[in-house]
Amino acid sequence: MRVLLVGPHWRAGWTESTRDALLALGCEVQVFYYNQTAGRQAASRTRAYLAQKFAGVALQTPNPLRQLLWMLNGRQLHTQLIAAVRAAQPELVLVLKGETILPATLRAIKHPAGAPLLAAWYSDNPFVFNERDPYWLVPYGLPAYDHSFVFDRGYFPQLTARGARRITFLPCACDPALYHPAPAEVARHSGLASTICFIGTFTPARGVMLAGMGGLENIAIWGPGWQPTLKQLRGKLASNIFRGEGLPPAQVSLAYQAASIVINTHGPQTRLGGLNTRAFEVPACGAFQLMDYVPEMEPLLEPGHDVAVYRTPQEAGAVAREYLADPEARQRIARQGHARVLAEHTYRHRMQTLLAAL
Repeated sequence: MRVLLVGPHWRAGWTESTRDALLALGCEVQVFYYNQTAGRQAASRTRAYLAQKFAGVALQTPNPLRQLLWMLNGRQLHTQLIAAVRAAQPELVLVLKGETILPATLRAIKHPAGAPLLAAWYSDNPFVFNERDPYWLVPYGLPAYDHSFVFDRGYFPQLTARGARRITFLPCACDPALYHPAPAEVARHSGLASTICFIGTFTPARGVMLAGMGGLENIAIWGPGWQPTLKQLRGKLASNIFRGEGLPPAQVSLAYQAASIVINTHGPQTRLGGLNTRAFEVPACGAFQLMDYVPEMEPLLEPGHDVAVYRTPQEAGAVAREYLADPEARQRIARQGHARVLAEHTYRHRMQTLLAAL
């Protein structure tokens, strides 16, 4: 099948992992990055300049300004994307999220005779950015898609109400090319070793979870937004637990493997079974994962077998202490989780499901 993959260019590699899976399944794939137009690049440079100039200040673009910039950029994006469709002559146009694509552009892709199938895959909330700011364009573009795939079943009613035609549950996934066990000595000597490891943006629930880890040694936190809470917890936690704003995927993989326990927590975009990518990437590395319980997660990862869980942020620390005292249980769960994700939860598995559903 000839596929035009329309996705974002960002450090997590979602578009590239999806591309590689489709190629492995025998598809012909061309990639179009919808966030690489001249207008978007200029906006990114401006934001990077301001972030450097006002270092330490959390910069938030007001949602109306963000959405207006996307709409103003939409005409340029329209021209480039329609040209890419005409050049590629795909049988399938697969859009990864596509929150900045004008509804008129989606309709134009479907307009001519012999138009390709048009599908979307949402790996987080399709309707809201950062669980706070609504997307203006997405709801009006949904009826143009032949098929919508979404990572969480909780969005089915809302997608249906906004005109989505066919909807399929398609969870997040791991890319074993990026997240895989390294030789033990490599992880040990990576400089990333920790007892408790967490990599992700601060949220209040994650702050509560971290507060319960007081007294544990060698905690390592990477991610933006943590500094105010870490100041509040000064004296309860070691002063050196914050290790930076983020890590590239290769370093993330090593940090997971060099930790006794990797913590994973989900944001409010998760409702019913919507495990995040970290839920699969941690066991893909062969690491032990302790995560918050997600309703209807059992068909994907079994608590106590593939992953350890805690039920509330307040009890995370107590559960972590139990597993720190039981290294055999950690090794068993890590081994079982690793086998499970490689057997069921790679991007290749997801693309097999997607292609079969079309």
